[in-house]
Order: sequence, then structure tokens, then C-alpha cells
Amino acid sequence: MLPVSPIKMRVLCSSTKPKIRTYATALGEAFNCQTHDVPPAYPCEKERLVILVASLKGEPSDTLRRFCAELTPARAYNVVLVVDNKDQTKGIQMIKDTLKEAGTNVIDDIYYLKSPGLFSGAKISFDERTAIVRWAQGIVESVKSK
Repeated sequence: MLPVSPIKMRVLCSSTKPKIRTYATALGEAFNCQTHDVPPAYPCEKERLVILVASLKGEPSDTLRRFCAELTPARAYNVVLVVDNKDQTKGIQMIKDTLKEAGTNVIDDIYYLKSPGLFSGAKISFDERTAIVRWAQGIVESVKSK
């Protein structure tokens, strides 16, 4: 049985890579919450948690940075990152710093995806899906207990 989010949350995706987008969709489905691209058509409003799924190659895009700068506590209390490139420490730090400057709590437990190959397609395995949902469940539980 899939977990249902006991808190108000949203999954946002900043990637054109099909496999990364599938991870975002899997999280949205698992927690029965909205999944949108960055920037979302409807702004976040008093979300207890935003899971931000992003592809990084170098610095974050202007769109992603502007969105993060506007993600104040009135829009999202907590943000956690899912990124596809562990080696992009500068880009990850830029996102975290931008969110913190906006006043939003950034959860340090980043989930690192294995960067998909150029022709990897959109599918994720059952094990990949299970792993990211379990990780997110732990994040939801920690946010819920605060």
C-alpha cells in the first residue's frame, strides 16, 4: 500500500530528462500530492513540504533560481532536494543558499539520483521507486513530528 501524505506537500520538478521527471511523478503518486514543473502554474501556498527534484549541470537555471528566491515561508515551510548529480556541489549550494535567503527551512537530507545516461529512457525500476519513496516517507515523518 502506498503512503498518503499526512501533511500539505507538493513535488516540483526542474528537469527535461524523462527519467528524472518519472521520479518526480512517482513521488507525487506515492504521496497523493500535486506534481508540477518549476515554476508551477499555481504558486505554492503554506506547503509544509516541497520536494524539489532537479537536474543540475553547473549552475541552476535562472528559472529555478528565481523560483527558489520566491519560495518564502508563506509558500513553503520546508524544502528538500532530489538531484541527479552529486558532483554539482556548487549548484546544490546555490539552490540551498537561495532558499535559505528566502527564509525557507532547507532539509539537509538530499536524495541523489544516479544520473541517467543520454538514452536511458523514462522508466525507473521497482527498487529505484521503492528507495526514493522510503526516503521521502522518512522526510515526511520528520516534518510531521515538528
